[in-house]
Amino acid sequence: MNEAQGVATLNAGAMAPPRRHHWVAANSFRVRTATFALIGIPIALHVLPRQHGAVFWTLFLLQFYAYPFIMQWLSRRAANHEKAEHNNLIVDSVASGAWAAALGFPLWISVAFFLAALLNHTIALGVRGILICLLAASAGALASTTVIAFHVSTDTDGLVTLTSIIGLAVYLSLMGIEFFSYIRRLHEVQDAVDLQKRTLEDANQALHDQIAKINDLQEKLREQANRDSLTGLFNRRYLEGTLERELSRCKREGAPLTMLLLDIDYFKLVNDTYGHPAGDEVLRVFARALQESARTEDIVCRYGGEEFLLVLPKMSLAVARGRALQLLELFRKTTVVFENSRIPVTTSIGIASVPDHATGVENLIRCADQALYRAKSTGRDRAVAFNEF
Repeated sequence: MNEAQGVATLNAGAMAPPRRHHWVAANSFRVRTATFALIGIPIALHVLPRQHGAVFWTLFLLQFYAYPFIMQWLSRRAANHEKAEHNNLIVDSVASGAWAAALGFPLWISVAFFLAALLNHTIALGVRGILICLLAASAGALASTTVIAFHVSTDTDGLVTLTSIIGLAVYLSLMGIEFFSYIRRLHEVQDAVDLQKRTLEDANQALHDQIAKINDLQEKLREQANRDSLTGLFNRRYLEGTLERELSRCKREGAPLTMLLLDIDYFKLVNDTYGHPAGDEVLRVFARALQESARTEDIVCRYGGEEFLLVLPKMSLAVARGRALQLLELFRKTTVVFENSRIPVTTSIGIASVPDHATGVENLIRCADQALYRAKSTGRDRAVAFNEF
């Protein structure tokens, strides 16, 4: 490795995030320290009258007070913290079985050893841990009895029994506290997750509401773009996109389509005589009357200025003639009241139909326009079909 590579390696190591100690290893260190420290007390009281030598007490101190720190150090250095800690638990059980056998299986000490090891294994490995603990403890006991002659001395004096019970109670209490803290942290995390979830749901709902408002606004804008601002009828822009579809549908169904092109008579004179606001009122009243007389499937448009267009899908030319005559009569009876003036309204109507007069949209409008011109030039207040001249 050259110098540049070495520097790069050092920099990479410096920038690398520190490895976190797996929660199983961290938890087991606390549990292991408490377990061996608490069990060590009744064992010391149990063997103290026997006056063991320095070797025994050295092993005792290493096992019950140095061993947890050694195992934690090994676990931290391992590549896989969780796997290393599971191996450490097996060593714990082997050691527990070996010490219990070496002491002659004193009842309360052995029970404390076994329950602590069993609980540790079960916490880390679940049901599988029970079997592993039994096998490991048995292996430790067998190894111990192989080195030391097998003997059983289950009796313990009152003080050893009491300290064993107290130690086991303290150990179980510490485990309860540990799990209480763990469960409380879980609840805190769950509460934070629930809060975040509610926040996201509220934000999502707000987003959906905003999208709905935008869609409504877009729909209104589209509607406004297709509507005449003065009369509220569809405008010429809407007609250009709709008439072609209506004509195609009628052709598919073999039905006729008729168009009435209406022009308010003498509208310029109305503006000149009564003013443009009065003219606007005439347009509004005319449009409202035309809309109210239309069928649901009819299309009513302001075509431009004082011209209006009524599209009658599936209506024959003969029926459309009758409809035009009804409209003429309707507008003869219509009087627009504006301020102190009463303004009469009549209209001229040009009629054209598919397939009688045209086959396409442009030709249809052209025929209706020519028929309207004929109605106006022959006296107004009348309806003229394209084929009548």
